[in-house]
Amino acid sequence: MVKVGVLGNGKLGKIIIDALNKGLAPECEFIGAASRSIGITVFDLIEDGAEIIIEAATPDALKSCIVDILKKGVSVIPLSTGIFADPDCFEEVYKAAKGSGAKVYLPHGAEGAFDLASTFSLLPEMKATVIQNIPDHSGIKTGTFIDGMPREFKGSVLEGFALSPAHLNVAIETAIACGGFDKTSFEIRIPEDGRMGFSLELENDRAEATLTVKSKPVPGGPPDRSMIALSTISLLNRITSPISF
Repeated sequence: MVKVGVLGNGKLGKIIIDALNKGLAPECEFIGAASRSIGITVFDLIEDGAEIIIEAATPDALKSCIVDILKKGVSVIPLSTGIFADPDCFEEVYKAAKGSGAKVYLPHGAEGAFDLASTFSLLPEMKATVIQNIPDHSGIKTGTFIDGMPREFKGSVLEGFALSPAHLNVAIETAIACGGFDKTSFEIRIPEDGRMGFSLELENDRAEATLTVKSKPVPGGPPDRSMIALSTISLLNRITSPISF
């Protein structure tokens, strides 16, 4: 059994912890959660034998500890993947992981198709577009991150991420899967069906593909984020299962 700890005890962290406790990652043993609110650090979990840490906290929390976690030979599944928009952070994390043999596994979050994206990137003329589909603003609650987004946008993935760094981690992790920021652009579109979600458009000199993930409406509340949290469990199963894909 692979021992797994969780950094973060908020909404996403609780979804992940609940999934681990229900046995949704059968090759793994959940050993505990770390957060300031409960007075347990991620290094306490490592002392207890954690081999993989799932981060569901904040970018600042992740940045403050990821290098030291990796240097101890412990792998990380981060949800705050936006930290890798900083090239210095990316390089430091890369060197720490390479030096210790630990891994940083990027979950697919709200989008997916990383295997397809990385395959497309191996052929010439690779182009990728990450698309945030945002419904007409008239139906969006004032004060949400979507309310503050432009109605339409086209630019680089880093420019797109900068529009709302706390909510567009998916743009950064997808660009990494696509082979780099220079191969990936970002757009905001108004969907014809009025449903919010993400799309990924891929193209190279041999093929093209489109994947769209749409959120189902949640009356009186924000979009459900369980898919984002559970992507870490799906990834954990691919890491630990005797048969992987």
